Amino acid sequence: MSPATKELIVIMDGLPEDKAREVMDFARFLQQQSSDAEWEQIIAARRAYPKLEQFAAAALREGSAEPLDPSKL
Repeated sequence: MSPATKELIVIMDGLPEDKAREVMDFARFLQQQSSDAEWEQIIAARRAYPKLEQFAAAALREGSAEPLDPSKL
């Protein structure tokens, strides 16, 4: 366990339940932001993705589809 993790556990143990939940929510937010940043780097990369391009081209050749009807799901 990292020193930061140990310190966070000590801090969390000293907080009231509602404040501990706020810290957890913020930690989840930061985790999501990190994940989003990784995807942004992947998307921004000037790299060819032949399988994805083939899939997209095949989907476009199929033409337009009807919008999803939530009542039929």
